[in-house]
Amino acid sequence: MNSKRVVIIYGPPGGGKGTQAELLVRRYGFFNFDTGRYLENTVHAEENQKNPVIRRERELFDSGKLCTPSFVLKIIKKETKKLATLGADLVFSGSPRTIYEAFGDKSNKGLLDLLKSTYGKENIDIVFLKIPPEVSLKRNSHRKVCSVCGLQVLAKVKHARCPLCDGKTKTRTLDKPEVIKVRLDEFKNRTYPIVVRVKKEKYKVYEIDGTPAPFEVHEKIIKALKLKK
Repeated sequence: MNSKRVVIIYGPPGGGKGTQAELLVRRYGFFNFDTGRYLENTVHAEENQKNPVIRRERELFDSGKLCTPSFVLKIIKKETKKLATLGADLVFSGSPRTIYEAFGDKSNKGLLDLLKSTYGKENIDIVFLKIPPEVSLKRNSHRKVCSVCGLQVLAKVKHARCPLCDGKTKTRTLDKPEVIKVRLDEFKNRTYPIVVRVKKEKYKVYEIDGTPAPFEVHEKIIKALKLKK
């Protein structure tokens, strides 16, 4: 059976999913498939704006609502199959995002079924970062990202430019307070049910407090996943 690993990190907006995924990349060589960033780049790409499907998905994305599950699943499965052939350890931050994307239906295999068949259920770990809504709102409304490399700048750090590439930082459309509230509802109603179901289906699920500093959360994750320091 494949000894490579898949880690799926869940949590509400601002829970630290992207940061924790990047830490696994930098310390342990995982490949981070950041679905949110991938979708953001896809729906905002200038060359895609004449496509009516992309325009529809962009409207959903920018409002804070989840993109159409069938659209997302098709993209994720295609890219995941490519990565699986390379034998990469994968980390997904916040994806799959809906029951359909995770488990599919009678006609379409979901992402979890694809991962189970290629990596083995025993090699899939699911991390759920727990933070209260008020923390999510505060973190997101103060968050900046680099307009060049996409690096997130923590809310407590007042950088006018990116500390990695010196690019200008910006506030994402998704991080406006009114959009964050929509995203919180989307997570509660459409994504969290996946966490409930994977527990019932006996996947390995680790619930971790996401409110401490990122390095502290990271230490808890690597302990749960039994990764060497």
